[in-house]
Amino acid sequence: MEFQPAIVASTSFVFLAIGLLGITYSVMSSSWDEDREGSGLGFDEFSKNVDSLKEGLSRTKENALLREKMVGLSEAEIQRAIDESDRRKDELKAKKQKEWTD
Repeated sequence: MEFQPAIVASTSFVFLAIGLLGITYSVMSSSWDEDREGSGLGFDEFSKNVDSLKEGLSRTKENALLREKMVGLSEAEIQRAIDESDRRKDELKAKKQKEWTD
């Protein structure tokens, strides 16, 4: 019995894609909070983890912009920017903790 190479390649690709999607969903649907029990299929955890990733990417972008602004600033200006960044982190942390407890 002989198979066409295109069919074999397509089938292999489909199974690879299904496997990658399954692994990704299993990571994203697990509870990242050690003190919190996850649900059976992890739908709630998936949405919360996606939101956490979006917040992390947003913070990364903010940090890059802050670094660009820091070039050529005085020490006092840099310290003010760091304090502002810390304040925003604390606000996000409080918001996140409130969401997890609700």
